[in-house]
Amino acid sequence: MAVWALPKAIAIKSQDFKDRGHIYRKDDNGAVALGEEDVFSTKARIEVEQAKTDSKYVNLRFSYTNRYMHRTSDGSWAMAAVSTKTQEDMSEPSCTLFEPVKVDDDGVFYLIHAQSGGRLVVDSASLLFYVDFDISSTTQGYLSAVDLNSLVRLPTRVTVAFIGDNAKYLKAFDYLKTYYLQFSSDVPFDTLSRHQVAQMPDGHVRLTSIHWKTLWRLASEDWVLADKKDEKDPDTLFWPVKIDDSTVALQAANGKFCERRVAKGPMTGSLAAVASSPVKEAGMQVNELVKMSSIHNVRYQTEYARIYNEAPYKAGSKTVVNDSEKEERMEVSFNYQDSWDFTFARSFKLDTGVPAVIDAAVPLIGKEGSIDQTSHKITAPLHWNASNATTTVVPARGTVLVPAKSSVEVSYVGTRGTCNIPFYYSQTNNVVTFPPYVMPMLDVFEGVDGIYTATNVYDFRFVVEAH
Repeated sequence: MAVWALPKAIAIKSQDFKDRGHIYRKDDNGAVALGEEDVFSTKARIEVEQAKTDSKYVNLRFSYTNRYMHRTSDGSWAMAAVSTKTQEDMSEPSCTLFEPVKVDDDGVFYLIHAQSGGRLVVDSASLLFYVDFDISSTTQGYLSAVDLNSLVRLPTRVTVAFIGDNAKYLKAFDYLKTYYLQFSSDVPFDTLSRHQVAQMPDGHVRLTSIHWKTLWRLASEDWVLADKKDEKDPDTLFWPVKIDDSTVALQAANGKFCERRVAKGPMTGSLAAVASSPVKEAGMQVNELVKMSSIHNVRYQTEYARIYNEAPYKAGSKTVVNDSEKEERMEVSFNYQDSWDFTFARSFKLDTGVPAVIDAAVPLIGKEGSIDQTSHKITAPLHWNASNATTTVVPARGTVLVPAKSSVEVSYVGTRGTCNIPFYYSQTNNVVTFPPYVMPMLDVFEGVDGIYTATNVYDFRFVVEAH
């Protein structure tokens, strides 16, 4: 029997207040409240970290600010996310452990505050989270979680084109005054093949045909047509599911996936919501109609930096011999390999075929756990969410005291750790233009969802390990 567990990255909703958004951390005081509408918001993303002391407990970390959830320090039972480290000692009021308790197979659960044994609930007036010991009903405090790693965020800034499993673009197709969408075009850059995505706060999308300026919708006989203007129609909502790094499938309002439908007559190859699973014919590669993206003006939020997975590291060792009759300070030198890696990530994880370049500092962990933004800089092609590794040969030189007529083993040791830093950035898109426009168009916007991660060795020193 499978053991139930929360996904590793979640956004949490209250079953008591389903229309009030997701749990988030308030910037001014760190209070934990309900009210963030956008499931993709950096404020709503929570990392679930299994406890080291007991596997039934978890620590809940707000991902972007790197703050763990716990009781407030004022002695009340309100929740806050202020601590930068876990506290798994349940005798401490600042304990960060919670026990998720499954309610049903639909993803409903509740949280027990491990240190007190009370249940987390929402205050109806302030929408703040607190621990309650006198539950008014069995369902009070029931929650649901969205698995954020399963969500797909489609591009919304510029138009996109979709490529089917037959290598044809999805185009507007008029047959007997019915507006079909058909995988039959070889041209991505005309209005027939272009579509605009609108992101809904809960993860659904609405799509507009640029050619007809109307919304896609689920129609009769499960065809997907582009003939609707009513944005409140639930049949215009689609749920994206990731197939691979560049391909999605769209689930329609009938619960079926849209696929390239093989039918008799001219409509064959048109889009219809008839697949019970994301089969090959349901896969659509997403092409963002942008020539190049530039990432610049990167601002690291070092106040929310997190250093973790620290471990001792030995770069090398050497025997030093003192043949003289007195204690001597002797020089030690050798070369060692210094390796470090870094990753730029963001909430948008789909590869839409747009080459990108980045101009930014490359922070590393410095002396005594500080964040050093001055040592390295990058101006190079960028691959979001991809690790970049660097190894260089570095000389180590120093001196140690060696007793008379003796030898010592000298090691060069440090600490290897990982830092995690949120960042803001500016992005400039060189957008593909279409007649009658011939000049390049630039789309500039501010991104607030960057997460930078780096692993390196720091705080090196010479240590005399043996005589």
